[in-house]
Amino acid sequence: MKIKIEKLFYWSILFQILATQGVLSFIIFNYLGNWEIKRMLHPISFLFVISIFLIKAIKKVSISLLDILFFGYFLILFIIMLFNIHGLESIYLVFREVYFLFILIFIYSQIKINQDYWDKILNFIFYLLILNSIFIVITNYLGPEKYMKMITGRYIWGIDPDYKFKISNFYKFWRSPALIGSAASVGYFSVLSYLLMDQSDKFKNKKYIALFPLVFSFVRSAYLVFIIYEFLKFFTKKKNLKILGLIFKVGVPILIIFGIMLSKYDILSLESLYHRLYLWDNKTEVAYNTFFGGAIGNIGGGVRGEGFIATIDSYWLFSLFSSGLLGIALIMLFIYEKSIKTNKSLFIIIAFFIAGFFITLTQSITFLVLFPLLFVRKGNNLKRRLNPSNSKQENEI
Repeated sequence: MKIKIEKLFYWSILFQILATQGVLSFIIFNYLGNWEIKRMLHPISFLFVISIFLIKAIKKVSISLLDILFFGYFLILFIIMLFNIHGLESIYLVFREVYFLFILIFIYSQIKINQDYWDKILNFIFYLLILNSIFIVITNYLGPEKYMKMITGRYIWGIDPDYKFKISNFYKFWRSPALIGSAASVGYFSVLSYLLMDQSDKFKNKKYIALFPLVFSFVRSAYLVFIIYEFLKFFTKKKNLKILGLIFKVGVPILIIFGIMLSKYDILSLESLYHRLYLWDNKTEVAYNTFFGGAIGNIGGGVRGEGFIATIDSYWLFSLFSSGLLGIALIMLFIYEKSIKTNKSLFIIIAFFIAGFFITLTQSITFLVLFPLLFVRKGNNLKRRLNPSNSKQENEI
């Protein structure tokens, strides 16, 4: 039986999503005798998507002038990168941080997937959210030592040097890696899952399951994405504008007082932000050109183990060093052009553009996998022909 391209894309997306579940993959492959296979899931799933798209591209692919300018410019940067760094692993990490996101956005924006398949994808995400929520509860019930020994057989506070799973604390709660690997990844998996489900009327109630792991991830940049998105969604409705005025008159003073109270418990402390501003000012001595960047490979994944310069903690600062103001302008135009052009889609883009000031988004596999899914076009189910010879045919892209 001939396998249709649409079904291949469906399975490739499921494979990509499964690759975000680092702890779950570890448990499975560790039981089978080789946990290191879990490291290969994400690059293999990425290559799977690329391969399927190349098959589709033989028949039809849409390329705009902006696509040519964007990928042409970043191809030049890639060539520059090869002179800046050495070693296949470093090249792969830089390529993943800089290029994976845009390649997937380009591919997914060309796809129109059957609504039934899309609903199955969202249901898969829904069940993963439930499982991760359960493991967050287990973490806080058992404590970090028993939890980490349960999933890995050993306990190392902070980041495990081999498995790369991270556990930490926030006030009286444990920031669980759940089934993903770190609290930050849990936070972004949750908020992106919520945003994906919010685009579908069928999941208007199921989406709220994402709020539990989001809240208990204690990731403030993920909170920021959620708050900005819901704020824009609520106050762009004319009937709610009066409420906005009331909030500024009454709510802001109350929020300030409430914030001062919470700051005593370090819940809304700005100390980490001040520390980050200090590091940006004092620990990012990078040779770059303001308009063209040129430091690609000398920051981020290409210099793992070099302290703050390996993380930067700001996607836009990372992009400035890597590709300059020209690259940033092309990134914004590219993402906007590929977007679905609905209000919700625009609000999501704005939310992540702002959050990108405080975290290097593309260093998260969860972000690299789920954010591009916001660009997939969904199609209504086509009625199958009554002709018996065609009754078993599936919809093609």
